[in-house]
Amino acid sequence: MKKHLSLTSLFIAILISPAYTSAIEVAFETDQSLPIVYLNIAVKAGAVTDLEGKSGLTNFLGEMLLRGTTKRNKEQIDIALDQIGATLEVETRAEALILRGAVLASQLNRFLEITGEIITSPSFPENEIRKLKSEIISSIMEERGRDSALAMRRFTQFMFGTHPYGKPVLGKIKDVQSITRQQLLAHYNRIIHDQLLLVIGSGDTAANQIDLWAAKIANERPSPPDKSIASILVSKPIDSNSKRLQLIDKPERTQTQINLGQVGVRMTDPMFFPLYLGNHAFGGGSFSARLMVEIRVKRGWSYGANSFFRHGRQPRSWQVHLFPAAKDTPNALAHTLKMIEELREKGISQEEFAFAKKSLINSAGFLFNTPKKRVENKLLERTLDLPDGFMKSYGPELQKVQLSDVNSTIKHFFKPESLAISVLCTAKDIKDALLKAAGVAAEKIEIWPYTAE
Repeated sequence: MKKHLSLTSLFIAILISPAYTSAIEVAFETDQSLPIVYLNIAVKAGAVTDLEGKSGLTNFLGEMLLRGTTKRNKEQIDIALDQIGATLEVETRAEALILRGAVLASQLNRFLEITGEIITSPSFPENEIRKLKSEIISSIMEERGRDSALAMRRFTQFMFGTHPYGKPVLGKIKDVQSITRQQLLAHYNRIIHDQLLLVIGSGDTAANQIDLWAAKIANERPSPPDKSIASILVSKPIDSNSKRLQLIDKPERTQTQINLGQVGVRMTDPMFFPLYLGNHAFGGGSFSARLMVEIRVKRGWSYGANSFFRHGRQPRSWQVHLFPAAKDTPNALAHTLKMIEELREKGISQEEFAFAKKSLINSAGFLFNTPKKRVENKLLERTLDLPDGFMKSYGPELQKVQLSDVNSTIKHFFKPESLAISVLCTAKDIKDALLKAAGVAAEKIEIWPYTAE
């Protein structure tokens, strides 16, 4: 175990539990409104745990779990799930690997049997490893044709650099090509064990049935008592001390993709709800948001313009996304940067505050109004170390926020002078104009071909 941990990024810290317990964390809500059970099995270890030079390893592992066990091959797993009308898919996030399933309550026992087998006895067959490599590499290549996805991936890598939050979930082509079965087995043993596993669900069954099933999984996937990893954390990312610009050079772009941002804030930070409200006024999903009004409605520079937070167990990012025509890109970027500076200095108005507060409070109930949403909320709470019931606190917490809270927090939080700015464009056409618009010195620009990783 220690051999593999030493190869991870220096930013990853392993917290050793002083007292070993062989128990999987379970949060299940009995709900008999529909004869369905929603069940998520999550590992509190996502792409941030990928080994150096093995980006995409955790995602690869997750996909391989569904491609064969010691009892069934991929086709037999697919047939077994189809026969009971169940769904089971995998998702990899920065700090979680998730198996997300749903099944009729009448078929739950069979579903638990299959899922337990997938978690505890994967076989990682060589033929499926070869197939999956081809599929993932094809997905990475295909992404190069989708400008918005490519731009977001490259911005994330640019902003975070060597910090684990910068690791691409799918990985890099050369890293994916080099993954071996032995590495998959080692990574499986490293992260698939009781102290990192969560079972979260809702549906038409008794909670103790899920508890008993989870206990069986824990018995088969225990952590070694002398190496009981309680949690895998990354260090807090740090903003650059100056503004910087990346151009992702792609030929013949008549439309560009602008992403810019800075390190964000944890959801448990006292600044979160004032910032959440302030961001909604500035660049939230509403057509009344300041960014949308100024960039799209008044000037017609971009069909969309929004700002948002991405969250983690550490502060991740606050970001802005625009996709203007190439001819409008320098102006759109310059004006957006000016708006961020004005936001920091002047905050939002009383009118913007009132609209954003009312809108967010009125919509807060929709965050948890279905069993499936409550499962996803609980998953978010447990994987990001949020208090139980945090997602239900939005309404009450926003009700407490005052305009003065928002504007003082905005002034403290925003760092226009430290923004990472990334533009997917045809560099030769607008490089000089973008340097001027961004207010970035020539030595602070990086230009990469869109095919680079």
